[in-house]
Amino acid sequence: MKEISKTLITITITLFSITGFSQNTVKELSAGIEKGQHGIVEVRLNMEDEFRTLEGRDSKGLARISFFTGKGEDKCLLSKGFKGVDHVVVILNEMDQNGWKLISTYPIRGTSLLITHYVFVKVKK
Repeated sequence: MKEISKTLITITITLFSITGFSQNTVKELSAGIEKGQHGIVEVRLNMEDEFRTLEGRDSKGLARISFFTGKGEDKCLLSKGFKGVDHVVVILNEMDQNGWKLISTYPIRGTSLLITHYVFVKVKK
């Protein structure tokens, strides 16, 4: 009986991890967004030491890239962990390819996080 309970708990945690941290693409998150609407790409890092590691690192911390559109907030995750500055450039290029224009950027610095917001407006359907 204890073995079944442990197995059930393991399966539950695994399913939660898969659904809770499912990653999406810019194209998927852009679907249904009308011209003129705004979106924010958020790059969240675990302070400067992670940012200085330009090639990224295998971190299970709070680092992530998200795309908020005002729709489907539970599906905003683009990337978990920090895969390097090149990956940020890839995401920004995908934004352009999917009809988004960068209009503003601003940093937010907390006590343990370094966050940058890239504000976009949808210019093409």
